[in-house]
Amino acid sequence: MFKKENSASVNFMLSAAVWVILGVLMGLTLALQFVFPDLFRGIPWLVFSRLRQAHVNTVLFAWLSGAMMGMWLYIVPQLTGRRLWSEPLGNVTAILWNLALLAGIIGLLTAHTQSREYAELVFGIDVAVIIVLLLNMTNILMTIRHRTEPKLYVSLWYITGTVMWFPLLYFIGNVMWNPPTGALTGIDDAIFNWFYGHNVLGLWFTTGLLAVIYYIVPRETRTPLYSHVLSLVAFWGIAFFYTGVGGHHLLWAPIPYWLKTIAVADSFGMVLPVVAFMMNIFLTMRGNWNRFMTSIPLRFVITGWAAYILVSYQGSHQAMRSINLITHFTQYVPAHAHLSLLFFAASTLMGGLYYAIPRIFKCQIFSRKLANISYGFYAIGFVFFFTGFVLTGLVQGTNWLHQGLPIWSVLPGLRPYMAMRASGGVLVVLGFVVFSYNILATAVAR
Repeated sequence: MFKKENSASVNFMLSAAVWVILGVLMGLTLALQFVFPDLFRGIPWLVFSRLRQAHVNTVLFAWLSGAMMGMWLYIVPQLTGRRLWSEPLGNVTAILWNLALLAGIIGLLTAHTQSREYAELVFGIDVAVIIVLLLNMTNILMTIRHRTEPKLYVSLWYITGTVMWFPLLYFIGNVMWNPPTGALTGIDDAIFNWFYGHNVLGLWFTTGLLAVIYYIVPRETRTPLYSHVLSLVAFWGIAFFYTGVGGHHLLWAPIPYWLKTIAVADSFGMVLPVVAFMMNIFLTMRGNWNRFMTSIPLRFVITGWAAYILVSYQGSHQAMRSINLITHFTQYVPAHAHLSLLFFAASTLMGGLYYAIPRIFKCQIFSRKLANISYGFYAIGFVFFFTGFVLTGLVQGTNWLHQGLPIWSVLPGLRPYMAMRASGGVLVVLGFVVFSYNILATAVAR
């Protein structure tokens, strides 16, 4: 089994399908605490500050990153015409990844943290993460090097860029040359942290997940990708513009003004690769929209495509100083993060797993009805969840900025919107539970 074809891919994906349940339950617990602040009083590991960090890392790395790497290990052999360079190495990376994150998440729940956004894991766990990233990069690049297919399909461009960029980004963002704190001092640390924090989305999830969309949409529509040129415009546009956008989180901090200006300019420069990607997939789907309802994987992946367009627009929109003045420090910002990670990233990977798992096991999905139910719960729940987030943020920002109200006086009026968020969260959690059950049942009942 350790050497069996696609075993590493399966182990990454199935473990991610388990992690997602834990991650979204943590998120629901946090949402309930906004409505009922004393609900878990006296339980140390459910203190908001600990649980929030554990939730973020469970979702970012254990669920989304694990599933994404599993998809890469499936896609790369399909596009290179040869088996994965080393299936045992792939399985070692899957085991090490899960053990490292299990230790790291338990550590966060017991207050062992470096307390930096997206970089909370302690130094020992960072070392394990870097090792997995480098091993995974080696396996993927060696597979591509020994390919029998001479052409490099666009998904391989995106995967290659991602596996090369992220280990360096992770090392810099976690300040791994300074193990005692994993941080710099003062405003320098804020600049480094947001360079890293935003590029986790841009040079890890965006490039890594667009590879999945570029792979599945042509396969499920049985239509060639509309334009290879547009795909490369999007690739190099992301590589050029995304690296500088992190500074738009610090527009009101004492960082150099030129750095703020670059961040705003790059945020709007991102319109170019986003439009190129949007039109490429849209034109590939031309004449194939009837398949949106008949293909479960395509439905999830196209939902992820639409969410990416929306979250990219929202990100450029937030970079405007006039808008940032209202939304900064409000719940509008985590609304944006959840649109990216919970709707773009998760939709794409749910579609990816619904596509890959039945093909790896050479069977049908366990239940098409459950797949439809999972989509319904997930999509409807997210609308309420996201709306509650956005309304909370706008009420906060307008009351603070335009009416000059102190933070504490605004809090009682936010409760209905927080309740909307928690209610939508319940449906989202149900959608993920049904999804995970369906994926795991397919693997067991094959």
